[in-house]
Amino acid sequence: MLTLLDKTKKNIILEYCSERFGINDNEFTDYKWYIGSKNRIYIGPEEIERINAESIGLCIFRLDKTPKPTTNFIQLFGGKIKKNIVELDKKNTMAFCNGLNLEIETNNEPGFVSVNYNQIALGCGHWNGKILKNQIPKSKFCKINFL
Repeated sequence: MLTLLDKTKKNIILEYCSERFGINDNEFTDYKWYIGSKNRIYIGPEEIERINAESIGLCIFRLDKTPKPTTNFIQLFGGKIKKNIVELDKKNTMAFCNGLNLEIETNNEPGFVSVNYNQIALGCGHWNGKILKNQIPKSKFCKINFL
């Protein structure tokens, strides 16, 4: 069942967003924060009474050992992300959208990154220093033949 996220966990995610992506806490003031099964973190409207919802709003993080941003988060807040962005060219964008991992060069710190094309957030990737691992859900892969 979905419950309100406690302040400690919310602060962990807000601190992560600030440190990893340069997003100011003020960007999240219009949202209520919830936690569901499997430590999925959601943002959405006020609680809905008389309904035991499994989810409300969008799943934006998974919280295990460390926060893991979802593609929903990257796409929703991509315009606010100021650091740890990987900007892809056309060829790599097509490969990434098809679900492939990429061997590229970037100056980002290892960890989760916003993967962009022409300053548009495509989704989440994990940079390990050598390979950009695709974190987009398989259901969101799309075959792109040209841009």
